[in-house]
Amino acid sequence: MSEIRLEDLLDALARDQGDPGGGTASGVVTAIAASLAQMVCRYSDPDRVGDIDRRLGDLRARVLDAAADDGHASGALGAALRPAEDGTAARGRRIVDAASRAVATSAALGGLALEVWDELRGVIEVGNRHLMSDAAVAADAVAAGLGGAATNLRGGFALLAAHGDAAPLQGRYGDLVDRLLSARRDARDAADRLGEA
Repeated sequence: MSEIRLEDLLDALARDQGDPGGGTASGVVTAIAASLAQMVCRYSDPDRVGDIDRRLGDLRARVLDAAADDGHASGALGAALRPAEDGTAARGRRIVDAASRAVATSAALGGLALEVWDELRGVIEVGNRHLMSDAAVAADAVAAGLGGAATNLRGGFALLAAHGDAAPLQGRYGDLVDRLLSARRDARDAADRLGEA
């Protein structure tokens, strides 16, 4: 994922292949948020920002890896959703298997977006006041990543409910959806507050 040119990524997102898909896009905007937060760190007093820059760099790399994983899961889900000649039951099993994998990769991206948001909150607290407009853009970007992960999780649950049993994965990840949506609200509020300063 880290080696792809932006134009190539955008072209790939526009295809009807699912790999990459919305989860990958959510991961990319989360990585952009981490990058902008790192920039603010690098313009700030190193004694105040401490190790935040390094942690954000590690998170950015993990987010890009998770975005690539999500793209593969999305591609498999897209293939499973296409009409099949081997019957409805076999197609339904493929959809359940692929949707289960997609839910797991969406959850991984969501967890990482929460970590990026936690680090960005620290940057907002101690970062260079003259770069808070960049921190606001980072907050808007991470809000999009948080919301995208929540949306993909809910979409995965709906597919599982339509073709099997969503309860086990909803039980495992339902709380995560609530946390993602709450963090998205907080990130949007921060972006608005910083953008007005």
